Amino acid sequence: MTGTVYTRTQAIKDRALIEADPGIAAEAEFPAPVAMTEAVYADCVAVPEAYAWDTGIRLDEAERQWDLLSTASRAIRAAAGSGRPARLAFTSYRVPVDGRTRDPQRVTLVAEASPGDNGERVITIMRPSEHLPQ
Repeated sequence: MTGTVYTRTQAIKDRALIEADPGIAAEAEFPAPVAMTEAVYADCVAVPEAYAWDTGIRLDEAERQWDLLSTASRAIRAAAGSGRPARLAFTSYRVPVDGRTRDPQRVTLVAEASPGDNGERVITIMRPSEHLPQ
């Protein structure tokens, strides 16, 4: 019996992974194509449509994605001299979209380098308890 391989492309199509905006990733000097798990996207990037109206707080998905990617990129560059571990923990701050919190809260994430569908280097941002979709 031949097993099926769950590709990165399929994970993106299924929305298990969300591709980062290539322009934002380039501006943040990300070293490879990057995606994030749905959980990270929902917690650190996504802003519900009615959020600003309900809370009076203006949050912007592009700004939140920039904050996340620039923080991850700095952590990756800082680790460059240490042999670039495949799974690198880093800390970011984001305003939770819980409708109450107005101050940024700390969140620990990991950036994991792995081969993409064609062997190219790709990076996935996820929670420490998460692993690459298989």
